[in-house]
Amino acid sequence: MLTSAGLALLFMLNLSSVKLCPTSCKCTALGVLDLKVDCSSVQLKEVPVLPESTVELHLQNNHLTTVAPGMFDKLQKLKKVDLSGNSWNCDCHLAYLKHWLEDQQFKSNTSVYCSAPDLLNGKQLLNLTGNEFAACPRHELFQCKTFFYRDICLVAAFLLVLILLLCTVHIAKHLNFWIFTTGSYFLQESPRSRLKSQ
Repeated sequence: MLTSAGLALLFMLNLSSVKLCPTSCKCTALGVLDLKVDCSSVQLKEVPVLPESTVELHLQNNHLTTVAPGMFDKLQKLKKVDLSGNSWNCDCHLAYLKHWLEDQQFKSNTSVYCSAPDLLNGKQLLNLTGNEFAACPRHELFQCKTFFYRDICLVAAFLLVLILLLCTVHIAKHLNFWIFTTGSYFLQESPRSRLKSQ
C-alpha cells in the first residue's frame, strides 16, 4: 500500500515529466512516468526536443521536412508514432529517418511520403533505395548488409582466381609440346614426364 509520501513523490515525478513537454505540444500522462506527446497540426517546421518518457508521439499534419540525425534515439520507451501529413524532403538529411523507421518494431504510421525533390514526389520514404539517395555521400548510406554482400563477392572472386591458377599449374605440369626447327623437330617433355620415364 502506498503512503501519502509515496503518492506525492509519484505525482511530483509525473508533474516534472509533463513540464518537459515541448511548448507547442500537449502532453498527457500514460501511467506513472509515461507520456503521450501530441504535436499534431501545430504548424511545426522542425521536430522539438522530446521527453525521454515519450511512449506515444503524434507529429502529423505539420510542415516538417526533415529530422535531425539522432533525434529519436533517446526515445527508448516509444511504442507508437505518427509522422504522416508532412512535407518531407527526401534528400540525404532524411536518410536517418528512413533507417530509424526500418529499425522500429512498434506500431507506427509509416505513411511518410516525399514532397521533394520533384523526382521523388509522392513516393513513400520506406520504399526508397540507396540509388534514390544518389547525391548523398556513400558513407551515410552504407549498412552492414552492404559490407556483407561486398565481402562475399570479394571472397568468391578470390576463390575463382585461385581455382583457375591451380588448374593452370596442373595443366602446365603435364604438358608436352613440340619444337619445330628447320628440317627436324623435337618432342619437348615436361621435367615431371622425364622423371617418370627414368
